[in-house]
Amino acid sequence: AMPLTTDVVQHWAVWLKGALARAMGTLLRRRPPKLAGGPPEGAAQIESLRIGAVASAVELTARVLRVNPGDRAEQFASDITADSREMFVAKANGQVIAYGRVAGLAADEAAPGTPAGCYLSGVLVEPAWRAPGIATALTRGRLCWAFARTDEAFYVTGADNTASLHLHATLGFQEMKRFGSDRSAAGIDVLSRLAGRGSRWRAT
Repeated sequence: AMPLTTDVVQHWAVWLKGALARAMGTLLRRRPPKLAGGPPEGAAQIESLRIGAVASAVELTARVLRVNPGDRAEQFASDITADSREMFVAKANGQVIAYGRVAGLAADEAAPGTPAGCYLSGVLVEPAWRAPGIATALTRGRLCWAFARTDEAFYVTGADNTASLHLHATLGFQEMKRFGSDRSAAGIDVLSRLAGRGSRWRAT
């Protein structure tokens, strides 16, 4: 691995600022795609985030969530170099159309009373691509990553996020407990767990 010297850190800091500026410039010029019906054509590819796709992921975040990207470029880029977390993206025609994150968290870090472990989080899918099951593919990819390192994976979401709860249940996640939270409209979060199932989740 490249040693983190002062010159290396400064180089990546300059690059990240440029990537964010390019993403915001694209955002200002670009309009959301208008579809005649159904998702865009072409297959989506699931892969780990690479440095060249950070700007595209930032642009997706700002456009779909309608938020100021802030330090998202630095946050996403840190997922590339950190050993304890990974960001997976779905790309079509060279653009990031979805992403999902997985990270190792300490006890109580996901929420008070949650165990230490590998947590799935942060899925965002371009609205036009939500039908083909991109979120499921991203979740499978993250589970392969998680179970190459540990024997169980966790997931926390709001009790009102029924679509996400259903998706994870179909993959075998089982609810562990519910607890009060101010992060969801329902005021209740759900902690779920999936135990590793041998070769099913091993990357091939």
